[in-house]
Amino acid sequence: MLYQHGRAYFFIDWVESMDEAHSYVYVSSGQDERAMQNIDRTSAEPYYLQLARIIEADIKAGKYTVGDRVGETELCRSFDLARSTVRETLRALEQQRLIKLVPRRGAFIADPAENQWKLQVTQGFLETGAHSPDRTIETSVLRADFEPLPDFAAEALGLPRGESGFVLERLRHIDGKAAMHSTNYLPADVGGFLVGKPVLEGSASLNQTLAAAGFSIFAARREVAAIGAPADTAKHLGLARGAPVLFVQSTSRSELGRVFDFYRSFVRSDVVTISVDAEAQPESVPGSVETE
Repeated sequence: MLYQHGRAYFFIDWVESMDEAHSYVYVSSGQDERAMQNIDRTSAEPYYLQLARIIEADIKAGKYTVGDRVGETELCRSFDLARSTVRETLRALEQQRLIKLVPRRGAFIADPAENQWKLQVTQGFLETGAHSPDRTIETSVLRADFEPLPDFAAEALGLPRGESGFVLERLRHIDGKAAMHSTNYLPADVGGFLVGKPVLEGSASLNQTLAAAGFSIFAARREVAAIGAPADTAKHLGLARGAPVLFVQSTSRSELGRVFDFYRSFVRSDVVTISVDAEAQPESVPGSVETE
């Protein structure tokens, strides 16, 4: 919190934990850096954007670290702003992925590595997303049953048209926000290994469950495209029909080359960032001789 007495500025920073609060006070005279960043009441720029710029600059300057709480009340007092203005600031910072808003807990400095789903061969969304202990990932199972496969799924799995298989449709939320709507299509014999397993209750990873049954991913092909959300998906993700989403389609193969899983996922890119790792293959040195 900032106090001024003449040309001196007094800062009180609170560090809170579950069982104690310590205050650290330091005094500086003259035109302090934070004072220079204060809200300009004469500017045409909205107050919430000015505050967002100040906080963003503080984050980049290392004044905040990942996981630090950004106190709404403290910002109101420090910058003499209405709570509604500060909340608008926090929403703007969340859209930039600089902070994350956790229901009933508050605002926290985000980890740049969070909210990323790396399209790695052996991992799915749940494994990579669950690596951050500060995030809450919830999975709702919308459908899990044996039924005739749609033609596109049967073709991808190398099965005859009209063949029955196992269909698993799920909706994922991150910190209370709908993030991904996905449907997996599996051959009937593979789907049989899922019956009675926690994955059908939304509490386990499909990839790990399949691996335990002997179906480990040896190779996969994943395609990503930007499309308009279909009506059903838009409803599940809380979007307008046709709103832009990322579409991910994947086939997974066993070591013997059998396709045992095919899925289609629709991802809200404002909630989840899809990241793809790539590395160059080593090149042969010109003039070198390869031996067998």
